[in-house]
Amino acid sequence: MKIGVISLSFLLMSLMLVPNRVSGSNISVQAGIVSYPDPRTNPDVYVEFPFAVHRNQFQFLPESHEGGGLYAGIYADVVLYDQNGGVADSTSTYFLTRANDSTGAANSNIILFNRLTMMVSPGNYSGRLTVMDAVSKKEGSFLYDRLEIDSVNTRDLNLSALEFAHLIRDIDTAGNSGNRLIKNGTQVIPNPMGIYSEKDSTLYIYAELYNLDYRGNPEDDFSVHYQILDGNGAIYQDYGETFKNMPGSTSVIRNVLNITGIKAGRYVLRLMARDNNSGAEDTAMARFVVFTSGGDIQEGNLVIYNVINPYDTASGETKYELVKYLLAPQQMATYKTLNEGGKGRFIDQFLADRDPDPSTSENEFIDDLFSRYIYANEHFSTLPGLSDGWKTDRGRIIMQYGRWDEREEANAPAYGKPWEIWHYYALQGGVIFVFQDVDGYGDYELVHSTAKGEKYDSDWDEVLEDLNPATLR
Repeated sequence: MKIGVISLSFLLMSLMLVPNRVSGSNISVQAGIVSYPDPRTNPDVYVEFPFAVHRNQFQFLPESHEGGGLYAGIYADVVLYDQNGGVADSTSTYFLTRANDSTGAANSNIILFNRLTMMVSPGNYSGRLTVMDAVSKKEGSFLYDRLEIDSVNTRDLNLSALEFAHLIRDIDTAGNSGNRLIKNGTQVIPNPMGIYSEKDSTLYIYAELYNLDYRGNPEDDFSVHYQILDGNGAIYQDYGETFKNMPGSTSVIRNVLNITGIKAGRYVLRLMARDNNSGAEDTAMARFVVFTSGGDIQEGNLVIYNVINPYDTASGETKYELVKYLLAPQQMATYKTLNEGGKGRFIDQFLADRDPDPSTSENEFIDDLFSRYIYANEHFSTLPGLSDGWKTDRGRIIMQYGRWDEREEANAPAYGKPWEIWHYYALQGGVIFVFQDVDGYGDYELVHSTAKGEKYDSDWDEVLEDLNPATLR
């Protein structure tokens, strides 16, 4: 029997976060986690980290083009830590949101929904999801104190974790390219922490069911049975059994449950699934909370605002900056022969060819590339207010190779000037990049690397060996 992947302290944390509605020095974040152990991704597990923030927590700036309006930029990342506290994996995204005017920007009822995704190896982790305002640099975090990612079951009937939602609806994916809230032709507006009000009348649920005994017959079906359990584990409400046709060995499960009249308290939703061909059964459970006063996000005041992929509104110059370090010499030569329209189409196609999953509306390669670009400009720009971090040596390396696996710093070394080392364990069998603040102004230059085609200085091999013999392993 499954009851999600977050320990009890997650539920207690959700109760403490509810009053922190908007404004203040930190950003209030509602976040959750849902795992989908699809046998097709074995041995890794596809994990989603849905989150929601009130839009009025962010600082807006005027649009630069004609037509007016305001926009804000939001950076979000999630980092997983292994049981020893080391970084196991991370992922990030950057997106924009617009308002027509200052009144709209201050509207506290508008909520931004998004999600980060990651392929995770089975195991036990902790994690942190951070949301940052790209303008004011305010940020807020949500901690996952214990995440248990089970191994993928490739034989027995198996339910995914249950995802609570404010709304689930069919949507035309052709007109919603890049919308992270769409999966399997369905838009899922998440309720990341399962928080509802006594005034709410509906509870949407999304799940996936794997390893069905599909035989290709019209009568192949399975059944689902929902129950709500109270704080003592007793059945509070029973929705009975319903039957669904099997579309194949895997099926999406979407339901909307009537929760009218449910009193304030803590509950567990139990979903029982039965394969009527094989007789196999599986059960998944998830906790949710009902508040007397309405909670932080409720259907009555919910205004859904879909976020904007920054690539869709990026200038030709920005698109070029994204791919400059990725284009081969021949590709760069071709690019320079094109007119402005041709250059834009060339970059669009270059990035489309690197989409790891073209069957979805989202191009994860673009998302990752844009997050690298924003990170480089935020952390490596030479002067406050400039966005030239991507041009620096550290910016080039992060744009070309991605985030490091490990970073060492010496801000005040015993001799020499400050330096830092980036380790990439999977790149070319394991390489390092050494940067040093040569001029003393904080603009770190690449002085040594073991990567092919990068600057190599044998003197640094000796220095690093003296400092730490394990550095060059």
